[in-house]
Amino acid sequence: MNRIKLALVMIIWGSLGVFTKSIPLSALSLAFLRAVIALPVLFVVMKMKKADKVEWPLLKPYIISGVLLGFGWLTLFYGFKHTSISSAVIIYNMCPVYVMIAAPLILKETISKLQVAVILSSLIGLVLIVGHNVLEGYGYMGMALSAISGMLYAAIVLINRSIKCRVDNQTATFVQIFTAMLVLLPFVLMDGNILTFVNLDAMAVIYTILLGILHTGVAYTIFFSLSEHMKSVEIVSYSYLEPLFGILFSVIVIGEKLTILQIIGGVLILGSTYIGEMLKDSKINKEKDLTQMATSNAYRSNEK
Repeated sequence: MNRIKLALVMIIWGSLGVFTKSIPLSALSLAFLRAVIALPVLFVVMKMKKADKVEWPLLKPYIISGVLLGFGWLTLFYGFKHTSISSAVIIYNMCPVYVMIAAPLILKETISKLQVAVILSSLIGLVLIVGHNVLEGYGYMGMALSAISGMLYAAIVLINRSIKCRVDNQTATFVQIFTAMLVLLPFVLMDGNILTFVNLDAMAVIYTILLGILHTGVAYTIFFSLSEHMKSVEIVSYSYLEPLFGILFSVIVIGEKLTILQIIGGVLILGSTYIGEMLKDSKINKEKDLTQMATSNAYRSNEK
């Protein structure tokens, strides 16, 4: 049942690009409304879970990641608006590559030969995607903003890795999205286009509400509840359904066409990062098993 729920979350997130293209609002308005609409759902969940009160210092990393999350949504939505959904999805999902590049510099982690191969393979795929978009007449803005969105999400991953004293997932998610809303609010007020929401037709309003409730409030809640009960290797394996369904929806719903360059580039990026993440998680799980075995043997020795 958990796997079905996780697959459903990835399908929901995979449809994000189609929803963005179908709503005639600016990327800024969409990112802001996504946060505003999701917050009541997340607040109710947080209260139902009876989350413990958290001291202010423990929330600082989540506030920082919330700032990055707000701009990450904004740049991703701009990416969807200014390039093809499939290209934006693939470029955004280079996030694991950005983490691999930055982790040795920021977290002092060692980089393996496999990770170097993944990085090189992904960069070749990126060149193919960019080349295809240029040939199709797309500008560089959409691709650049999709890449920036992936980099911002990579920064969030690195921050999460560095957190030693964690708070519960419900509180962390609420704080991050509330911070994202506050960060975007001044830009929304300066932009002055948020009021165009009232002029949308019924379907666009429904899509916008779903963007906040379904894609954010509900999907985030389900995802983090599953992360407490599933192994990381399972979550990683299912997470690659998101870009695959994103591409599938762009072809079926929007009518985008995939070219050989896009397919090869996508396989190089998504395939190499998938293999790299799976092997990394397998190694981590193996090391954990060995540690637990050593601890168990030591305990038995002490008993004797």
